[in-house]
This record gives sequence, structure tokens and C-alpha cells, in this order.
Amino acid sequence: MYVVLAWFGERLISPEARLAARDRVEAALATVAPKSYVRHEVGGDDWGVTVLHVADQAPYRWPTVATDGPVTAVSLGIPVGVDPAGGPAALARRLLAGEDIQRTVVPPFGLLALDADRRFAVQQDWLGMCRLFTGAADGLTVLSSRPSLVAAFLHGRAEPDLDGWRSYTVCSHFGAELSPVHGARLLRAGERLTGQRRDGGGWSINAEVRYGVDDVVMAGFDAQGRTAEALDLAAEAITHTTSSFHDLYDAEVDLGLSGGKDSRLIAASLVAAGRLPRFFTNRDIQAEADVATELLRLLRDKRGLAPSHDLRLKSVPAQVVKIGVQERVRRMQHRFDFQYPSTYLPRQAVAEWLPDAISPATFSGAGGELAVGYWYPPAGQDRTPEESAAANLLSAIPARAFGEGVLDAERARITGILDHAKGIGVHDLHLADYLYLVERVRRWYSSAYTVGMVTPFLTPGFVTATFALTPQQKYDRLVHTGLIERLVPEWSGVPFATAYSRESTAAKVWQGDGIEAIAELVDTAHGPITQLIRRDEVVRALTRAARDQATQADERTLQHFACLAMASHELEPATVRPATSATYRRVTAPPKAPTVRSKLVSRTQWIKKSRLGRRLWNVARRQVRARRPG
Repeated sequence: MYVVLAWFGERLISPEARLAARDRVEAALATVAPKSYVRHEVGGDDWGVTVLHVADQAPYRWPTVATDGPVTAVSLGIPVGVDPAGGPAALARRLLAGEDIQRTVVPPFGLLALDADRRFAVQQDWLGMCRLFTGAADGLTVLSSRPSLVAAFLHGRAEPDLDGWRSYTVCSHFGAELSPVHGARLLRAGERLTGQRRDGGGWSINAEVRYGVDDVVMAGFDAQGRTAEALDLAAEAITHTTSSFHDLYDAEVDLGLSGGKDSRLIAASLVAAGRLPRFFTNRDIQAEADVATELLRLLRDKRGLAPSHDLRLKSVPAQVVKIGVQERVRRMQHRFDFQYPSTYLPRQAVAEWLPDAISPATFSGAGGELAVGYWYPPAGQDRTPEESAAANLLSAIPARAFGEGVLDAERARITGILDHAKGIGVHDLHLADYLYLVERVRRWYSSAYTVGMVTPFLTPGFVTATFALTPQQKYDRLVHTGLIERLVPEWSGVPFATAYSRESTAAKVWQGDGIEAIAELVDTAHGPITQLIRRDEVVRALTRAARDQATQADERTLQHFACLAMASHELEPATVRPATSATYRRVTAPPKAPTVRSKLVSRTQWIKKSRLGRRLWNVARRQVRARRPG
């Protein structure tokens, strides 16, 4: 892992101002970057670059920082898909010369190129997936891999970006360029920043969008009607990525084989290329483990191969609940700077520090959804492509749980994205694919946070090929079935497993201290972030969980509220109230048993609700009064 921060001023900055900003950044870094990290630092009176990264990059052949003469390259990730000849410095020179180095890269990847102290260039990948944030204030432009560091450098404090948190509430991720903290935004897809230092000091900085996601998508539309070519392009793209990665990594890679269609196609491309990875399967859903085991048995029996296969449990309740819900959220938000989805909460707690050792490389099957119409409406359902796409995206929690105006505001943002897509020529069900790509893939996928997690389905050629297919071909899974048949035909007859094949044994958020911890957050967290979710819906979900009636929808609401409430504690400390245990007592109180009288009363309420009933009621009441003595 790494942490990158760069700043450039329009003018010379006083030593006092530089020192104050540096102290703020150092205080933040001291809580997240291990002391074992290697540090690189360059700069002057009007600029500075600080990079911290893991000391031993093990089998990775692409260093985070490389210098050759006056040129320094700072890589945010591994440039899978790019010609590695000459190494990072050569790639930096190509960027400084104006080349679109992001054209062939597999996201996420970003590059900062420095030419001594005279000029620089920063390039975001074509999808905008690399976590490189920027902000500007008082003549300073700041770039960082962590949005909170942008705020720390510029303002000395991190305040919430409520638009960003609204998007997180509705979509499970921070949409488009939105950020958890005010004053920081993610670089746009294909965005490039260039800077030239003036002779008297200070930098002239220019921002532009170069080759990006719209170019990749529209290349697919240009190829529509040529199905065979599209399949060839998809096959070449994915096999080239999986096989050429070894130019950057000197060891075998891991591959999660779920038994589903996406990981099977990745595995088939590796087998066909003669690269046998180390397979692992999460058996929280046993059906996936069963299918994966059968696939590897076929490799042994039909091809004489001996693949390794590690069956593991990702979310064992007894292991997960050893650390309480609030602490799990706190660590997750600290490590990933608030950006990780709440769906990861029912897993074992992460370390709050960034890892001090490099992770083994692995291939992910994420992104294959683009080839199967993942967000298309089911057959026979009367929904427009826009309605179907929006319904899938705007569903982090049940609609009834959103605060007032939250869903409408986020729906308007998504409508703007779809209008843009129509404006460049995207149409019909492809609109759902476009939205999935630029929102869910870009901001939700965990591969954005892990060096060495490669997503071959995000090879530009593969994405282009998916937009060259018709919606029906995606419904028919033409890419997956066709390429698996071509690459490893023995696997074509094995049915795909799905996440719904059997019930999962993974931990639930209300297990352990979950009910009490979330109830405490209901009592204590009262900032604007928490108002994005209706508090009464959280209490209702807690009550159901306490009475063993919780549903999947309730779980999503509780996970989401826990993340928003803990973020409010951190970013809105003035709004935190003392813990009272009032909500916990309320949700765990035994339900009141209905009395015989209350049942009788409830059954006779209809009498007062009709004209005839009221007349009968009044007659009976007069007769009772007439019989009373005196």
C-alpha cells in the first residue's frame, strides 16, 4: 500500500504556512501509515510531494517511486495493460510528452510524473477508478490518495460532504467524483492535470479530460453488428491481461473461484494460457464451493493438472463478533478513509493501519456483469432502461428508510448521468450498462483499494466488446458461454452457481454486541449525516432483530446506519450526545401481551366507523343509562 500527497502553489508559500500544513498532514499520517513505510519527499517553496509505501514490494516488478535523471514517476497501483518497457520513468516521460498512457491500462492506476522542479503531469485512468483526490483553496492545489489529507492540508480539519454521504446512503458508495469530506473530489475519468513552474515561482496548472470512459463505450457502439469480432476482441483482451500480468509480477497469482460465471471465465483464460493460479473458494455459500470443486476435478481428470484449491470461510460469526460493531466500523472507516461499503461490516475487523506488507496478487472476476445485462429488467417486466438502472443503483436500503428528500435528490443526480449518456449516443438497455460501469464499478469495487488485485474484465478492449453486443446476446450470456467453450470446453456443461443457490452462513450485523452497539448509536449520533436515514426505521429494524425477526432488508438498514453514525461521531463531534441506553431498553423490552379486553375492543371498533354502527351504539348507550338506578 501507499500514501501520496502532492501540492502546488500559484505563488511562493511562507515557511510558517508550509510548516503548519506539514504538521497537520504529519499528525494524520501518524495514525494510518506504519513506521516501517519507506518515505520519499521532494519539494520547494511552492510545491511538495510526499510518498510513503511498503518497504519490501516482494515479487512486484513495478516500484511505487522511480527516478531516472530529472524524471520521477510516482505510481498509484500497477499499470496492467500498459507496455512496461523502460519501467516507470519511461512511462512518466511518455506522459510528460502528452501521450494518453491510460488508453490500454486496466483500472485502477494513476501516475504522477515530475520533471525536476519545472513541470509535472498527473493522469487518472480511463474509468476514473484510481483513488486520487484533489482540492484547491487560497491558491493551492492539492492531490492525495486519501481525501481527508486534502482537507487536512488545505483547511486543518475534515468536515463532511453531505452530498457525498447522501450518495453513500442511497447507492452504497460515493457517486461520481463525490467524497466523504468537504473540499475534496475524485479525479474525473481520464482527467489530466499538468503544471508548469514560472521563473519567478508559482505554478500554472491546467486540467483537461483526455481519453476516458465515454471513448471506450462508444468504440463498442461503433463495432455493433460484428459479433464475431466482438468475441475475438473480448477473448484477446482478457487473455492478454491475465498472461501479461506476469511481466509485472514474479510469482503465481491467486484466483477466487466462486463457481459463478465471471471467475470461471477468468480461470479459463489462465488455464488456456498455461498459467495455473492458486485457487481459493469462500464456502460461506456451500453451493459455490461444490461447483468450484467440480471444476477443478475436471482439470485433474481431463487435463492431468494439479491445481491447488483452498476452501475457506470468509465470515465466521464466532470470529467476527470477537470485535464489536462500533470498533469494526471505526477501523474500516479509518483505514479506507470512510469509503468502504457497509456490506463489508459483517466480516472480521480489518487492521486500522495500512498493511506493512504487500498483498499477494490476485485476479478478480468483478466487471463481468457488463456482459450479462446484470441491471436489465427481467423478461416481461414493464420498465424502461432508465427505471431499471436507477432501481438497481438506488437501493442500498429500503426506500422507506431514506430521510426526507434524500432519494429524490440522488435520483436527480442519476438522471443527469443518464442524460449525459444519451447525449453521447448510448441508448436502450445499454444505458443500464453505462450506469453500472461509471457508478458501481468505478466507486464500489474493492479492487480500487488493493495493489495487485487485477480486474481483467476492466481491460478496455473487453469493456468495448460488451457494448458491441446486443442486449439479447447479453441476456444469453454469449461472452461467458462462448469463451468458456472456446478456452476450456470441459467446463461448459457445469451449471453456474449463484449467490442465491443456498442460504449463507456469514455473520449478521446484529450478532454479538450488534443490537446494543447500534442502539447506542441511535442515542448518541445526531448529526446531519445520520438524518439521511429515518431513525424510526432503524429502531424498528433493531426491534425485529432483538425478537429474531430480522430480514435481509433490516440487515442492510442496520449496517448502513452504523457506518453513517460512526462517521458522524468522527466528522460531526459537536452533535454527539451522551449514551443513555434508552433505545436498547426499548428494543429489547418484551412485547406487551394483548389482553382479552383489548382484543374485544379492537374487534368492535368497526361499529363506530359506519353510520349504522354509530346508530346502534347510541341506542345501546341510551338503554344502559336508562337502567342505571337514580
